[in-house]
Amino acid sequence: MIVMWKRGKFTVSDFLDEKKLTKLEILKHNIQKISFISKISTIITVFLVLIISLVSKKSFFNADRNIIFHITPYAVLILFNIVVYFITDIKKIRITEQNMKRIDIFISFYVITLTLLGALITINDHEYYIQLMIYTLILFITCSVIVLRVQQLLISMILSSTTLLIGLYLQSDDTALFNQQILYLLSLLPITFFISQSFYFSFHRSLNFQSELIKEAHLTRELTKKLREANRKLELQANLDPLTNLFNRRAYDKYVADLEKKASHESFMFTAIMVDVDCFKLYNDTYGHSEGDRVLASIGHQLFELAYKYGCFASRWGGEEFAILLINHSEEMANKICEEIIDKVKELQIDHSTSEILPIVTVSVGANTNVIQHPYEVQYCIRKADEALYYVKENGRNYYEHRQSVEV
Repeated sequence: MIVMWKRGKFTVSDFLDEKKLTKLEILKHNIQKISFISKISTIITVFLVLIISLVSKKSFFNADRNIIFHITPYAVLILFNIVVYFITDIKKIRITEQNMKRIDIFISFYVITLTLLGALITINDHEYYIQLMIYTLILFITCSVIVLRVQQLLISMILSSTTLLIGLYLQSDDTALFNQQILYLLSLLPITFFISQSFYFSFHRSLNFQSELIKEAHLTRELTKKLREANRKLELQANLDPLTNLFNRRAYDKYVADLEKKASHESFMFTAIMVDVDCFKLYNDTYGHSEGDRVLASIGHQLFELAYKYGCFASRWGGEEFAILLINHSEEMANKICEEIIDKVKELQIDHSTSEILPIVTVSVGANTNVIQHPYEVQYCIRKADEALYYVKENGRNYYEHRQSVEV
């Protein structure tokens, strides 16, 4: 129901402006109905002119002055409807915040003009119609399909009915007939007023009901969005290591499984890098586990920064070991990352007086690069990286070993 008018100027913030939106919907409805009435009214008018011409047995082009007078109001009504049709259907009225007032005036003008023309036609040809048929028909159609405020309705009814009564009074030679016409109008006007207001309030209730539905739908979407965001955060937390803020082993296993699925339908360059903190047990024994946790958190932060910089996956593999996985990175880039890992940890300058390597915390790194063409090769590459790490730990530590199994 409440949607943004094409090429209009309404934004999402206007959802809270119910009065503006209600007025917009009423204007849109009225413009559509005016377009419809102008078409139907033109068809009915042409049909009546033909019928009256046949009944009166007078040609359309008869030069008799009285006949021209009879046809003129119909011609004016047809011309009026053509102009309205041009404005509403051909030119296409676009409703914006700036022209809403002008369109409302146009609708009021249309209703007043249409009912006045109905009154003029009835005055000229009332002898052909039973109980002022044309005026009654136009009034009923106007009041039952166009949403009119009380002021709009009363102005059009007062002007048209007054014009009609004056015209009938001036033309009537039969007082009894004129009295009947007055009684008829006194019955017609309250009925049409009641119909119009009933339709007005019914339309407003419908708008309010649909507005409430939209609000509920909007609220539901917002709640759903927040719930999804909360679930995403929970899922992210479930996949993060709380100490280092890197991905945990659970996330690591899922990522490796996804790589194996990827390998089942395409090949890619894969590098696994395994990182181990040198002499970490000695560090814990010397400084305590809380200080050991701080070391792991500091190293985790450095690995996080490197992962962000190079677009790779970094996780805490277990204990004091970390894993970094690279997709489609060159061997040269893998070497650079390995070197940066070692240098970044040294730059932390974390004291480690009992280390067998240096008086600061250092790390050992093992890496393996391979072109993955089958799912099982992912785990194979990781094992090879772990073997390279083990080799470094057995042969001095504080450096990296990068083994390539890439066939060019």
